[in-house]
Amino acid sequence: MPSLAPALLLPILSLFTLSADARPTTASPAAATVEIWSIPRLTMHMMTPTTGLPGGAWPPSLRFNSTIDFDIMVPDHSTAASETVAPLKVNCMASWENGTLPEGRMGCTSLSTDAKEEANEVEFGMDLYTALGERRPELSFVLSVWRGQTPTLTGSIPITANDPSEPSSYLTCLGGAPLDGLRCNIGSYLSVRKELVIQGS
Repeated sequence: MPSLAPALLLPILSLFTLSADARPTTASPAAATVEIWSIPRLTMHMMTPTTGLPGGAWPPSLRFNSTIDFDIMVPDHSTAASETVAPLKVNCMASWENGTLPEGRMGCTSLSTDAKEEANEVEFGMDLYTALGERRPELSFVLSVWRGQTPTLTGSIPITANDPSEPSSYLTCLGGAPLDGLRCNIGSYLSVRKELVIQGS
């Protein structure tokens, strides 16, 4: 059987090459390695050392736990999200014994159905911040946030109160009426003039 001339083989090989190049490819999007999470709202409520009434001491029936309640804005990694989708708003809350900090990680929630996906799961924790000296735990802590599962991104930021000369003084905490305790907010007149932002990586 006569062999095919090289001149005839070249077009045939070219057809095989074009066919391979034309095959569709599926590329999964690369997971983000760095994210910026903003916290537009954060409030805390805790007991003051005294009630503000004569006698001062808190009756056992009127004592209450310390609490934190904040919103955090994170990129939406749900399967239906596009590049133009708005950030996902997640709410985080905790309640713990006065004069201490909560232990371990606490889950955050969102009204969005997509937020229940693993990629959008958010947790937070609070640890004592001692770099500026010994203070009440609720007024000097490191706020840590964990996001997602594959991979897990994490970031943290120290938070203190009532001294805008400190870069970490995001909180303004003021006493209210007797028996109301101490209430704290971010972005008020004893807070630093910058947004509360955490970088996750």
